[in-house]
Amino acid sequence: MTEKEQALAYLGRDPVLNISMTEPLRLGRAHVAARSSRGVVLEMDGIAMVAAEAPDEALRLLEAVPEANTWNVMGGALTQAVAEALDLEEGSRCYQAAYFRGDPLPVRADVRPLDMSFFQAVLDGYSLFHDPEYVEDRLTAGVIFGAFVDGRLAGFVGEHHEGSMGMLEVFPPYRGHGLGLALESFQINRYLSQGRVPFDQVIVGNEKSMGLQRKVGMELSKDTMSWLHRK
Repeated sequence: MTEKEQALAYLGRDPVLNISMTEPLRLGRAHVAARSSRGVVLEMDGIAMVAAEAPDEALRLLEAVPEANTWNVMGGALTQAVAEALDLEEGSRCYQAAYFRGDPLPVRADVRPLDMSFFQAVLDGYSLFHDPEYVEDRLTAGVIFGAFVDGRLAGFVGEHHEGSMGMLEVFPPYRGHGLGLALESFQINRYLSQGRVPFDQVIVGNEKSMGLQRKVGMELSKDTMSWLHRK
């Protein structure tokens, strides 16, 4: 097997937890920076992604990406060890969610791609963080889609830089009418049409989002993954 195939085989031992590594690697968005029988490290645009059997192996493999500015670590125990050893802070801890069924879902909403004319609405409406450059990047990439009610933007969903679904927001006046479900279903169908496995991340404690993932048929990881950054 090639190095890529060997890395995919290792990550396939826990397909849901490792989905944020498997999909970028499978699609050629990330490359194998280091690999052993006990772990894998990928690099993608300054992001170091790691899955390993033990902290010592994770840290040894991470030496292959000294210039990383963000770390995506699979597993709660591994996250704590990497954060302490490299003096990093945790940005968010999440469960992974992946849609392996392959069946398209019904979309009961008027969903359209958004362009830069919706920049302010998306920037103001996204509750997770406020980053004008990131919102502009995602809109320019054509990966943010809006749900419209009576011609007005009622909510949106996007695709993050590393390939996960996210940025799901429904504006307060339109909540409780199934638009979140429709937007999530639209993104799942979009990924499926491109031959991709739909996946996203749910911040620990967001029970409403967890319920939505289960409702559309996502499988959820038992362990968590985390995003780490320099202090």
